Amino acid sequence: MKSAVNFLIVLIFSMSTLNAANAVKNDTASIAIDGMEISDFIKLVARISNKNIFITEDISGKISYAGNRPIRREELFALLQTTLEARAMTMLDSGAGYYTIVKNVDAAAMNVPFYAKSDIPQLQTEIIKFKYAAAEPMAVKVKNFSSRNGKIVPSKESNSLIVTDLPANIKTMRQVVKELDIRDETTANYTHLVQLKNADAKNLVTTLNTVIAKMTLSPGQQAPSIASDDTTNSLIIISSDDLFATLLPTIQGLDGDRQQVYVKAKIIEISENKAQEVGLKYGLSGGSIGSSGIFSFNSALGDGKTGAINLDPLVLGAMTIPSLSSGIALGASISLLNTNGAADILSEPSILCINNQESSIYVGKTESISSGTTLTGTGLTQSSYTRQDIGLSLKIKPRLSNDNKVLLAVETKLEDIDNTTTNLQLPSTNKREVKTSAIVNNGESVIIGGLIKDKFDRSTTKVPLLGDIPLIGNLFKDNAKSHDKINLVIILTPYILDKSTDLATLRKQLEDLDKIQQRYIDDVVKHVTSKH
Repeated sequence: MKSAVNFLIVLIFSMSTLNAANAVKNDTASIAIDGMEISDFIKLVARISNKNIFITEDISGKISYAGNRPIRREELFALLQTTLEARAMTMLDSGAGYYTIVKNVDAAAMNVPFYAKSDIPQLQTEIIKFKYAAAEPMAVKVKNFSSRNGKIVPSKESNSLIVTDLPANIKTMRQVVKELDIRDETTANYTHLVQLKNADAKNLVTTLNTVIAKMTLSPGQQAPSIASDDTTNSLIIISSDDLFATLLPTIQGLDGDRQQVYVKAKIIEISENKAQEVGLKYGLSGGSIGSSGIFSFNSALGDGKTGAINLDPLVLGAMTIPSLSSGIALGASISLLNTNGAADILSEPSILCINNQESSIYVGKTESISSGTTLTGTGLTQSSYTRQDIGLSLKIKPRLSNDNKVLLAVETKLEDIDNTTTNLQLPSTNKREVKTSAIVNNGESVIIGGLIKDKFDRSTTKVPLLGDIPLIGNLFKDNAKSHDKINLVIILTPYILDKSTDLATLRKQLEDLDKIQQRYIDDVVKHVTSKH
């Protein structure tokens, strides 16, 4: 039966009573509404829930609801909120024992609760944080799931969204964010740390930047940014996961184990005149230290004709150093010249080089050389000096090939004072320089020569007593001039260190080689002297 307000409402409670006051004790209700005034519906909800509702604005209009199944009490509040939202209004829990119905535009200014827990689905503020996605573009994507008067504020600093909305809308936004907040391996940039084991991080950055400059990027991708940390020898790479995966094999390849080369050097000065005398003395060919020089001595001692270099097969089997016979023959040649005063071994430095990386040796000293004199205001002369390096510098850059050979790039420079300078106050200096490359086998020696200087000597011999008599003493004197060429020879012998080879093991083998060499040079001297 219709009343004057033209509504029909049927309440069927779980306890089978039509007393609205008893509705508070029950969980569900069946409701059917046809043309009810909104203000009356608010009163009905207040009566059923036994709650106080304060209406601040006049709300006009009617509603109808076709209820085919019972609804829970909290769903009744949701139905009221939906009714109010259609009229740009909402209901808030005042916290003072009653609910307040206000306009949506005023709701945010009424201290909307933060992460609210209330009996009614009211506006509340929550923060949605992102792990991978950026807050600003995500705010645009989830805006479609907010209510008409919901607010979404992106926070770039915390990479999060500050959302004020109804719980149902916030729940939907959280579900959307969960699906969208994933690691974008193609375009999103992340920080990757790579700690290097062998390569130098600072140098590797330069190489990788050259590679990056030639990379083809997909739409939306940004070129990787690379920095080095010298303290930990690490690379800091900011890039997408896809680009990092592309760079990683290159980094690992460049950071692989690097082989080393142990270079043993001998720096020797050989007198051409005295070398010829040694050749004549022992009947060896090639006594001249000219274009072939020390090679001839080496061949003469190592050709087997002297009978000196006949290595015990057991000795050869115990040594892993290649080219033993030629190496011992070369050492014998140098020892023979040194023993007879034809060679002066200036230095025997050794240097451990990394493959394809330059290393250097300097043997010498820094001297003060007069650069001139000046006249002071008091009439005194004052000398000025410059400091100049006098000695031998040797730069070696080895590069290994696949067939157990070593390419040696060698640069050597020798500077010394010219003893023939007439003005001793302003001496001249000599500079001899050689740049060359040679490919040698592991354990094979390469000889660098051609750094020649002239040596002039004057000597006087006289008859004792008679040669000291004034005037006629010259008849008992003999003045002689000699001219000699001093050849600076550098002998380099590279030894490849495999990954499994210990440097101490190599040095022990070289010590054994020196002992064998000394034993055979003694045999050489005995052998060649026994013929004369």
